[in-house]
Amino acid sequence: MSVPALGATRVVLRSAHLFLAGVKATFVFLATGLRNGPRHREAWELACGRAAVSICHELGATFIKVGQIASTRADLLPAPLIAELATLRDRVPPFPFQRVREIVETDLSRPLESLFVTFEEEPEAAASVAQVHRATLADGTVVAVKVRRPDIAAKVELDRAILLFLGRGLERLVPSLRLIALEGSLRSFCDAVEEQLDLRAEAENNLRFAANFASDPEVRFPRLHPELCSGAVLTMEYIDGVHERDLEASEVDVRGVVESGMRCVCRMIFLHGFVHADLHPGNMRFLAPATVVLLDLGLVGRLEDEDRLRTARMLFAFATGDGRTVARIFHDSSRHAAPPSYAAYEDELAEFVGALHRRGMSDVQLTLEIGRLFDVLRRHRVQARSHMTMVNLALMTAEGLGKRLAPELSLADEALPYLAEALRAGPATG
Repeated sequence: MSVPALGATRVVLRSAHLFLAGVKATFVFLATGLRNGPRHREAWELACGRAAVSICHELGATFIKVGQIASTRADLLPAPLIAELATLRDRVPPFPFQRVREIVETDLSRPLESLFVTFEEEPEAAASVAQVHRATLADGTVVAVKVRRPDIAAKVELDRAILLFLGRGLERLVPSLRLIALEGSLRSFCDAVEEQLDLRAEAENNLRFAANFASDPEVRFPRLHPELCSGAVLTMEYIDGVHERDLEASEVDVRGVVESGMRCVCRMIFLHGFVHADLHPGNMRFLAPATVVLLDLGLVGRLEDEDRLRTARMLFAFATGDGRTVARIFHDSSRHAAPPSYAAYEDELAEFVGALHRRGMSDVQLTLEIGRLFDVLRRHRVQARSHMTMVNLALMTAEGLGKRLAPELSLADEALPYLAEALRAGPATG
């Protein structure tokens, strides 16, 4: 069998595996519900969550990443399901320490003991792409050493093939899915995941983020040790911060760190065009009084100035209730826009956005409503641009943080000053 034919066979088999795993989860979900009845909905949701986590572990890094993102939306998904998905953040099964040693010594060309005075064999965290070990340098500095999983590149390449195969298939089966740029969105997400695999890229991202936020003392990134960084190893400052689950018992100002986090995400999207797109709780630590430390900087989104400013104009119009401007921006920027009636399309979007504004933006879940807005676009045959994928991921996680920790805050209200600043500033500032 030729190499291309073998590759295609693997994709089909893996896709079949995905389908069967989904069927298995469905049956577990239904069987648990039938056994326990409607009064035991929590057990039903827990069974579904465990099945979903099992599927993610079986299918690999890209699917684990999807589960991590879903785990940030406790405001949208049931608590038992969220609790299970949360295990994907930093409790992915680790790979053996002997492999860690081999990777570090091969990539840094020196014995482990000559690089670090101490190196803990048990990882502090194990995630989809890499795991992190605590170590000590000769001068006593405590560091976090991130080591890429062996064979991860081949697994992510296969995941990409599966997702794009499924995306193309779904677009053929359901042509209206082309209007939400399903395949393009999946491609954008897979590109970002693949970029994570070279830890030198993460090091570059770290330096760029640090420069962009140099004037903001309440947003921090771990300092790097460049001499101990490579494609498969990243050595950085060890941040002994507070995890989100421990915030209430700490001296950290909870509302303050939520405001810092929202400000950070808004500036990334609307001012810098350079976005951390993996802000689940496992990748954040908090320091008193109100400082947010962002970790795991491999998954990023980049916006060209045109897309960044267009997104800012669209969301500003959305947040201020100007639905006709929202309709025009989506229509004029679409690569495929053929509404049977532009007037009907514009009227529906104007009514949709106006109704949200009359309700009060503080009661609106912005990312949920953006999803409904995309459904309006789909029905009127206006294709959303795929660059929104990474923006939506960042907005989703920022809003999730706010809903979990300070539900009285509105992402739409918090974003307005930065949207206005972006529109005044013009070209990117970072």
